[in-house]
Amino acid sequence: MHRTLLATLTMSICLPLWALEAPSKVLVPTLAYDDQQIILVWEKPAHHADIIDYHVYANGQLLGSSNANNGQVSPAKPHIDRFYQQDTRNFHHRIAIHSFTALGLKPDNEYRFTVRSVGRDGKESADSPVVVQRTTAVPALFDVRRFGAKGDGHTLDTAAIQRAIDACTPGCKVLLPKGIYNSGALYLKSNMTLEIGEDATLLGSGRAEDYPRDGYIQYPYSTTVRPASLINALPRDPRKHQAFENIRIVGKGTIDGNGWKRNPDLIDEHGQALPVYRASDNTRYMHDGVLAKAQVERAVAEGMNVKDAYGQMRSSLITLREVKNVFYGGFTVLNPAYHGIMNLETENVVLANTTHKTYDANNGDGIEFANSRGALVFNNFFDTGDDCVNFAAGTGAQAVKQKPQQDAWIFNNYFAKGHGMVVAGSHTGAWIQNILAEDNVSDGTDAGLRMKSTNFMGGGARNVIFRDSALRNTVKQAFIFTLDYNDPNAILDYEKSTIAGQFRDVQVSDVTVENAQLAAIEVKGDSQHGAFHHHLAFERVRFSGPAVARIDGLKDSRFDAVQFSDTNASNPWQVSGSTGLAFHNVVPAPQAK
Repeated sequence: MHRTLLATLTMSICLPLWALEAPSKVLVPTLAYDDQQIILVWEKPAHHADIIDYHVYANGQLLGSSNANNGQVSPAKPHIDRFYQQDTRNFHHRIAIHSFTALGLKPDNEYRFTVRSVGRDGKESADSPVVVQRTTAVPALFDVRRFGAKGDGHTLDTAAIQRAIDACTPGCKVLLPKGIYNSGALYLKSNMTLEIGEDATLLGSGRAEDYPRDGYIQYPYSTTVRPASLINALPRDPRKHQAFENIRIVGKGTIDGNGWKRNPDLIDEHGQALPVYRASDNTRYMHDGVLAKAQVERAVAEGMNVKDAYGQMRSSLITLREVKNVFYGGFTVLNPAYHGIMNLETENVVLANTTHKTYDANNGDGIEFANSRGALVFNNFFDTGDDCVNFAAGTGAQAVKQKPQQDAWIFNNYFAKGHGMVVAGSHTGAWIQNILAEDNVSDGTDAGLRMKSTNFMGGGARNVIFRDSALRNTVKQAFIFTLDYNDPNAILDYEKSTIAGQFRDVQVSDVTVENAQLAAIEVKGDSQHGAFHHHLAFERVRFSGPAVARIDGLKDSRFDAVQFSDTNASNPWQVSGSTGLAFHNVVPAPQAK
């Protein structure tokens, strides 16, 4: 997603009140198609208040509505529907579904798609501009069982699966059919699909020796070499350069990192089991961990101190570096020893219709992007042990030599547990910029929009839009912008910056927040040392519940049509160390000191 898209999404077009606008731009996300299906997404019209659905047409024939189709393909949709069923007082903003998966298509055929907006009266708009997409030919299939994989849950299948990957020809599909495939680190290559089939599980080995110690270096100026992940697109030698392209990881199966022991499950609102992994740290990993325990013990035996071994030597589930064009779709993520899906210096990455159940695995993020460009994250369910969708851009003084993290669009996701829905930082050195998060729902995350850095990280985040969303039961802050973040697992193997991170040019609009606990809005700059956040704008945001706004170290920002109710506070605004703040139509209004 590029700057022009962000600009288009914030434009206002003057049209007659009776005109129902069609979507202005329909697109097929990167690699979001195969021989049987094509995924479409579109930008909402500038005037969308009276739009309740969208109809999708292929070659002039109606395929269906976005709302109904989303119920077929998105693991987030049942939770979103339940959220609104529980909103009996009709408090929350209603999100719009703006994607569609065309199923049951013919291989190697061209399709011409248009989308029409549907109004409250059931009438349609005119057609959107046409998008043309061809399905692929049926790919050559490389079944891992033909290469010796047993899938019995006991045999180590690493070598057999890797043989299938190595044999795979351009455009091929490597398939894990029904079974449990115990495996160590696997290495993908360009122009391939890895499919985890229905009722199939790729289960990470619990042995440290099955993950090469020389995996990757997080940033070019870092000194710590981390172990390989379960699935990798990396050079086998981390000191060598290798770029990749066109990688798809898909399927209805499960990727399980086997990182931690499991506590008794929780039961969600639909009666389905939600796993709960041991919430551990660097003093308890030996009791709580499986692969995490083995990898920390290996690093300590090699001479590393426990804190650094715990913070740096656990494998993530997936790590891709310098890959252009990636599609993740459909699978379920469980139990990483460290992070979930890591995208380092990538370009054009799509995550769609996936399920992330990693709570409360320590550092068990959903998906992270670092120094990358172009991300679409939609129709996913997140219940994570750390941040759900996280953006990073390097650490300290040397980060300015790297590319920024930029251009992301996050929509139609459901966030259950997690440290934050959409998160910028704490690695902010090369700037995180041009992020649009819209039409998302959360119930139970620690924070909604979470922006975190330090007074020695440098850079920051800018040009961020968070809008048209509904949040409930936020454990900590609905919105937080802080320079007071500390990562207990971090290692300072980089040069500190003399410039504090900062967050600026952030717009939050048309969002409802119910029952946030610690703070509705929290801004923590460092006004004593001249470090401020700038140009935050809150418009048409409603809070219900006990939390108030605590603001320090903020400049030149505005709050328009922000409402608090049920706070039990006559003045929900606690403002200090800030200048240039404007309040319009705010209820209750800030009280002068």
